[in-house]
Amino acid sequence: MTDTSPLPPEIDNNTVIFSYGSLLDHGQLRFLLKARGDFEIRETADIAEAARMVSAHPKDIVILKNVRLENVRVSIVTEAILRRWYKDSGGDLQKLIDAGVTTEEAPESAYLFGRPARDGERGRFLNGGLICSLTAEEIEIFDKYEFETILKRTRTPRLAIQNRTFTPAYITFYAGTAATGDLTPEEVRERARILNLDKQRGKKGAHAKWPENIRQK
Repeated sequence: MTDTSPLPPEIDNNTVIFSYGSLLDHGQLRFLLKARGDFEIRETADIAEAARMVSAHPKDIVILKNVRLENVRVSIVTEAILRRWYKDSGGDLQKLIDAGVTTEEAPESAYLFGRPARDGERGRFLNGGLICSLTAEEIEIFDKYEFETILKRTRTPRLAIQNRTFTPAYITFYAGTAATGDLTPEEVRERARILNLDKQRGKKGAHAKWPENIRQK
């Protein structure tokens, strides 16, 4: 059922991000937030406990786990596709390389590319988590890492947490803005190759940069 009560302000504010991909990886988080210095990454699946952690440990990152983003459409793209879109939109890739958020050579990686479902489209789900206790400056680093304009911070539609559904006031996620219908045959083949690199039967491929059990139909 939809919960009309608001989420705690520690959880629902404009520096909280829902992530369904590589930002949930502790190693990647620490790399992007290296200027923060020493900090802990604390995780919980309980809303009230997450709010308490944010208040009690302001220098740490808190992740509220087992959060489901509802009513979205999802595609799979590669790093090379994201870079092409970014350049086509007028983005300066060299600035991102100089800022240290990406590398000169495109890694062989695949990512989920979600956006809110439009009217008449069948919405799907993405499982992920809320990253809390970020600063405005750290959000700007995330924006660069997510190829801002190609993936744009957008207010989340419905979030399901602990068997309740909320409509947050401030929480955002990185929503895709590019049209996935323009992929070339070569890009489609390369995407399939990357997804199958070092893949074991029944397992997510090693080059798919999202946690297990993220995708939902």
